[in-house]
Amino acid sequence: MIKTTNEISKEDGYSRYNFFEIHPDLEAIIHKDYQKYGTDEFDRKEYCENMYKENFYDKYDETVYKEVYDKYINNEKFKEKAMFIYAIIDFDKYKQFVELNETIENPSELIISYSILDNTGVKVNIYNISITDISFVF
Repeated sequence: MIKTTNEISKEDGYSRYNFFEIHPDLEAIIHKDYQKYGTDEFDRKEYCENMYKENFYDKYDETVYKEVYDKYINNEKFKEKAMFIYAIIDFDKYKQFVELNETIENPSELIISYSILDNTGVKVNIYNISITDISFVF
């Protein structure tokens, strides 16, 4: 696993950090600014909103796909997870990855784990996303 840490906030001696663990096979699809996620420097919020709109609101009619809206599209936790994926995955690199990998033998092994650490040693795991999760939102 590739492990990266980036400070996201510092206040009165208390620091918080992004902590990513990325399967080496997924490194190729990660956006160059993924470490800015959760910081004041993160500038992909509008992009993420547009991707969510394009891949869900524009793609599925709410009356025809009521169950999809109830279970996924209008589910805030699902939306947060999808927005996280849009924030850290480079769509063009992902498309290229898909073209090169028509079949994936063990998709459950291709994981990106995101946690928040602090300077007191506390680690809170936020997401464990797999290539299956990523493909679902694109």
